[in-house]
Amino acid sequence: MIASAPAIETIGLGRDYGRTRALDALDLTVDRGTLVGILGPNGAGKTTAMLLLATLLRPSRGRAIIFGRDSVGERAAVRRHLGLVFQEASIDGLLTVEENLRFAAGLMGLGGPVAQRAVAATLERMGLVAKASQPARQLSGGWRRLTDIARATVHAPDLLILDEPTVGLDPEHRDRIWTLLDTERRDRGTTILFSTHYLTEAESCDRVILLAHGRVVAADTPPALMGAIGSEVVEIEGAGAEDAARALQAVSTECLTVKTDRGYRIGITGAHGDLARTVGATPRITRFAIRPVTLEDVYFAKTGGTEGRPTDAATFTGKTG
Repeated sequence: MIASAPAIETIGLGRDYGRTRALDALDLTVDRGTLVGILGPNGAGKTTAMLLLATLLRPSRGRAIIFGRDSVGERAAVRRHLGLVFQEASIDGLLTVEENLRFAAGLMGLGGPVAQRAVAATLERMGLVAKASQPARQLSGGWRRLTDIARATVHAPDLLILDEPTVGLDPEHRDRIWTLLDTERRDRGTTILFSTHYLTEAESCDRVILLAHGRVVAADTPPALMGAIGSEVVEIEGAGAEDAARALQAVSTECLTVKTDRGYRIGITGAHGDLARTVGATPRITRFAIRPVTLEDVYFAKTGGTEGRPTDAATFTGKTG
């Protein structure tokens, strides 16, 4: 590992499957110790990007440099620094939780007392001591995922790559997993790159990468991305929503507007003292609300409302007031 190198650096990284371009050309730099989220609709290229960075796919073009080492030419050296968690669990259901961790430690070159200490510390850190002797197949989905993350971190990796780490889990296990991952960053300085469909999970990231159709469409901090939408979002619903949206242009500074199935979402900046009166004077309005901007608004603005969006979403278009 080269001390001065970033955790991840990609230059034109891409992958094709036959004639399908799954990932076009990813240019990305991830600093050490940061939390970075990759977002995008289904088919955007998220999983392909993560498999390339995990050295599990060879790129069709470009390069990925992990801690200063080429992911293809120095694959074995790169893999020693990685911990991988993908949507399909990698743990063996026939082995106990502890046996799964011992097996993972051996794969990463740990043995003897060093492996024993690493496994014991991981069981304690992940809250798995009481389940250490339980066969993994008997675990609930949440505990299986915790075991999967324990398996990926037993060798104290410098970079964790997690593809949808909390998908399908109840809120309690989702919160537990993020608490444990925060501890990994704080105590070990681990760099974490993850993908998620739960956009609120990405709002605490140091940086967010948005993909659509295999291309990066936005990359910045969550506050910067949300700030481009506006300071607040106005939601208007009802048959008169279009008339109200047009009327708002006279009394507010609009940054972005989205047409939804039920009305409009409008990103605004500045004071909004006249908004309620303006909308109230418009007939056939069934709902009016002003709320903070969320990363979901950014998601729809930047991905163009592609596959996987909620039914009330549509494409943002820029407007000025």
